[in-house]
Amino acid sequence: MTFVQGAMALVDKVFGEEILPHRIYSSGEAAQLLGMERLQVLEMVRAGTIKAKKVGDNYRILGSNLVEYMNR
Repeated sequence: MTFVQGAMALVDKVFGEEILPHRIYSSGEAAQLLGMERLQVLEMVRAGTIKAKKVGDNYRILGSNLVEYMNR
């Protein structure tokens, strides 16, 4: 586990399932927070329903984009 992964795990443990607006989430983490399957999140990202940035072969989703989606 890298330092960053350890730090993010600690943040998750402290804040629980709260979506942090400035945190960057993977599609799997976003799916868990939204209570859906990862493939559903990826479909919404590709459709533009949830804003995300593609990094390599993966999507990264800013917490504020998850909050924006939930407030629709």
